Amino acid sequence: MPIRPSLLLLCALISLPPCLHAGETDTAWELHGILKNESAWLTRSGSNAHRSGELLKNENSLNLFLNGHLPALGALHVQLNPVFESEGNEGSRSHQRDTQNDLLREVYLDKSLGPVELRIGKQQEVWGTADGIKLLDIVNPTDYREFVQNTMADSRIPVWMAKASTPVGGGNLQVLAARPVANAIPGMSADDGDGQAFIMKGVDTITGRVNGFTSITPQLGKVAGTFHNLAVGFGLPGLVSAPGFDLATTRVQDFIDGRGLGAGFLAACPGFGATSGSRSQNAACLDRIAQSTNKNQTLLIDAGNWNEAAPNSPFEFMNQTTFATFNTFVNANTAYRRERPGDTDLNLGVRYKNTIGGNFNYSLNYLNHRDPNPYIALSWENGRGETLATETVTSGNLTSLRLRDGAGNDYGAVDPVTFAAINRPATLIFTEKTQRINSLGASFDTSVESQWLGPVVLRGEALYQLDTKTPLIDRDRLAIGDLAGAMQTRNTDWFKYVLGAEFIVLTNLTISGQWIQFVNLDFVDEPGNGSANSGRYSADQAVMHLGNGLKKVNQYKEFGSLFLSKPLGLEQQGRINNLTMVEEHGGWWNRLDGEWKWNDSWVSTAEYNQYWGNPETMFGQFGPRSNVQVGLKYIF
Repeated sequence: MPIRPSLLLLCALISLPPCLHAGETDTAWELHGILKNESAWLTRSGSNAHRSGELLKNENSLNLFLNGHLPALGALHVQLNPVFESEGNEGSRSHQRDTQNDLLREVYLDKSLGPVELRIGKQQEVWGTADGIKLLDIVNPTDYREFVQNTMADSRIPVWMAKASTPVGGGNLQVLAARPVANAIPGMSADDGDGQAFIMKGVDTITGRVNGFTSITPQLGKVAGTFHNLAVGFGLPGLVSAPGFDLATTRVQDFIDGRGLGAGFLAACPGFGATSGSRSQNAACLDRIAQSTNKNQTLLIDAGNWNEAAPNSPFEFMNQTTFATFNTFVNANTAYRRERPGDTDLNLGVRYKNTIGGNFNYSLNYLNHRDPNPYIALSWENGRGETLATETVTSGNLTSLRLRDGAGNDYGAVDPVTFAAINRPATLIFTEKTQRINSLGASFDTSVESQWLGPVVLRGEALYQLDTKTPLIDRDRLAIGDLAGAMQTRNTDWFKYVLGAEFIVLTNLTISGQWIQFVNLDFVDEPGNGSANSGRYSADQAVMHLGNGLKKVNQYKEFGSLFLSKPLGLEQQGRINNLTMVEEHGGWWNRLDGEWKWNDSWVSTAEYNQYWGNPETMFGQFGPRSNVQVGLKYIF
């Protein structure tokens, strides 16, 4: 509806200097909006105490769109997005910067300078259009707090950007510079996991309160302190090798097997011991010692279900860790930090679009940018923030670890050389970073005539990414307790592509199918020392977890999708869509959604998201997050 608002009020909303001259123009402005409620309920019970029928989401939003013209500057577009969640699992009740719930969602100016079209401000730029997946669509980051359930237009995070486009050689050339922003990934912080519904297993391994190493490491430090006190009770200086007591050759596995000096510590559990006990009983003893301080807060050991050949708990993964290494863990702690690029560290891109023969459209894309998927770097520090070096000491055929600063000081409970109490706890630092990478892409679409289906649209997108960070797990290092060395990242090149076909049948039923493949061009899969709990490999970032042996990624990962869309009603006032996606190894996702326009103002919506199949896949892990959603929109 046309209005004439005060430009001074507009200035208060978007802080534009030209607003200082408010009142100097009588240009008509247009304001319209969408008042919306969306509510969702879980349809299955699952972990983290979520139950079928539980309210997953109750989001109320008001999208306000303001369009007009500023003299000498150009056309202005503003989108405000007031949001309030009276109930939900997203960890945010209202506005959150750099997410889809940002209050100021878009604000930009359009200006023509001869043949050059400029758009400057907070905005979205869409390079790719694949169904249900972002391949070339990488200029803007994505809000994954509802996983991939939202439409791309809703989940895309607008960023501050300047872009220019102009005709070149019969096509269109676009250049842009954008502020780098990371994807909004639920749980990617040690303090924002509570209530989040769609935390991936890979994220839970880092920050989860039960399964995450940010929580597990301090508990390992407490258990190490318990064993230190036991050693002192035995007359030793601590968990160090004293004459006649070589704790550098005594491992966690020796405790479980009731061998050597490890058997002596079993005296901490009356009724257990090397002679009368068994591996399961000794594992139960270790669990009893661990829970004396841990209180079952985190996963340290799977009670008496010990199996170092197929580990699913930290002590099983660390079965070759010596008691001398645990000296360095005494009272250890963790810290989670974020390193973000400055606002002048811009993403720079160029795209060229053209048509051949009037029927073959193509684009060539290049983006030098910060990968929106963050990665984690691990390191040890002392209380002064100084980096500690991990040094190895070999005794017999076993390796123990020491943490030392630049001055040569050891960290832990006891100096391993002088046996003096030092009480210098170390801190394991989890630093969330973004990597600068290069992305080269291309796309095409064309239409061909078929005898049975009529016109068929063939399309494809391809993306080559250089130096992305991929998790690298070294099980040999993890076995000896080298946490920082065991969970590193590797620069990896990826080639990703999607091929699709789309056609219309039964008058107006659109059918679209896709084949998608990701290829890891720097795939690592090394055997390690040959034991069952060994190896060095590229890990599956989405689902690696203690419960699945820190799962290895596949060098070739395939997906398939089928999308159906049909209008409803005599005047096509409704539409129903169904998207089905399947990934290799049997992970499935199906989204059935529809809307009905009752009149020019009122629209109702409904959506059903179902996840099922292998729980160790990206889609299958969210089986307990299947949900049904209804919504009502008032448009004005």
